[in-house]
Amino acid sequence: MVQLSDGCRLAFCVGAGGVGKTTFAAALGISEAVRGRSVLVLTADPARRLADALAVSSLRDEPSKVRLKNPSPGGSLRAAMLETKASADRIIRRVALDAARAGRVLTNRIYKAFSTTLARSHAYAVMERVYEAVHDPDYDLVIIDTPPVQSAVELLDAPHRLSDFLDQRMVRWFASAADDRASLHMGGLTQRLLRSIAGDSLVGALSEFLGEMGFLREGFSVRAKEVEEIMRGSETSFTLVCSAEPGGVKAGSWVADELEERGLPVDSVVFNRAFLPEFRGQVDRAPDSDAGYPVELVDLVPKLNDIYESLATEQQGRDERLQSFLDRPHKPADAWRLPEAMRALGSTEALAQWISMAERVEREP
Repeated sequence: MVQLSDGCRLAFCVGAGGVGKTTFAAALGISEAVRGRSVLVLTADPARRLADALAVSSLRDEPSKVRLKNPSPGGSLRAAMLETKASADRIIRRVALDAARAGRVLTNRIYKAFSTTLARSHAYAVMERVYEAVHDPDYDLVIIDTPPVQSAVELLDAPHRLSDFLDQRMVRWFASAADDRASLHMGGLTQRLLRSIAGDSLVGALSEFLGEMGFLREGFSVRAKEVEEIMRGSETSFTLVCSAEPGGVKAGSWVADELEERGLPVDSVVFNRAFLPEFRGQVDRAPDSDAGYPVELVDLVPKLNDIYESLATEQQGRDERLQSFLDRPHKPADAWRLPEAMRALGSTEALAQWISMAERVEREP
C-alpha cells in the first residue's frame, strides 16, 4: 500500500491533467487517516473533482469532515477546496497594519480583479493556505492536490514570484509616492501618460493598489520566504502521479524535470491505470482446448487466447514505460503502480480498497 513516512507533514500531489491525481490525493488522505493520522486534503484545482472523489455533496474554503469507516484511534479526515477570493482576503487582513488599510485594499477595483481572476493570485492564495494548514495543530498531515501541470508549476513558483513582484521598482515607486508628494509630482509625466491611456479612475485605483501593496510588501515577503523554506524542508514530499500510457509517462517526466530544476525533487511516483487487477497473474493460465471445457465452448478458446495475448502485450508495454521512467537521472525513492479502476470510486470504502491494491515497482538491475 502507498504510504507516506511518519515524518511527512506536507505532501504535494503533482501531475498532468486527467491522470487521476485528485482521486489519488483523496485515496491517500483516506489511507493515512485510517492508519491514525489527522489529515487535511486541500485541493487547489478549481475543477471541483475532490468532492466527487470523496462522495460529498460539495466542498468549500473551510474544511469539511469526511466520514471514514473504522479509522484507527486519532485518525480523521477533512477536505477543503480553496476559494481564491476568500483566501486572498485573509492574506490582506493578516498583513495590513490596520483595519482601515485592509479595507482600502479589499474594496479597490484592481485588487478585486486581481484576487478573483488572475491565475497567479490563485497560486498566492494556495501559498497562504499551505502555511496556515502546516502550522495548524489540528492536522498531522496536509495533502495538497495541485492543479494540472502548468498551473501546478505556477503554484510551486508562487513564493519566489511574489517576492520578486513586491521588489520591483514600480511597486516601490508607488509606495514612496504615497508617502512623499514630491516623489508623486516628479512622476507627473508618467501619471499623465497613464491617465491619457487608461483614464483617471483606473489609474487612480492602480496607484492606490500598488501604493498599498508597497506598504504590505514586508508581510508578504516574509511569508513567501517561510513557505518556500517549508516546501524545501525535510517534512515535505512531492508525489508525482502519471498514467502508464506513452503520453502520460512523457508528461510525468516533464513535470519531474520542472520540479528538479527548482530544487524540489520527486520523492515518489505513482503510475495510475498500470494494470488490470482481474488479469493480474492470469497470463500463464490462458485456456486451451484440453482444459476440460464443454465442447460448445472449445471453439471460443482461440479467441480467449488472442485476448490474453493482447492484454499481455499491453501490460509488457506499460511495464517497459515504467522502467524507462525509473531510469531517469533523478530517480524517486519509491515507485508504485495502481490498478485501472473497473468500477466507480465514488466512496471512501472504494477508494481505500483501490489504493490498497497498489504494487511497489521494483527497478530492474
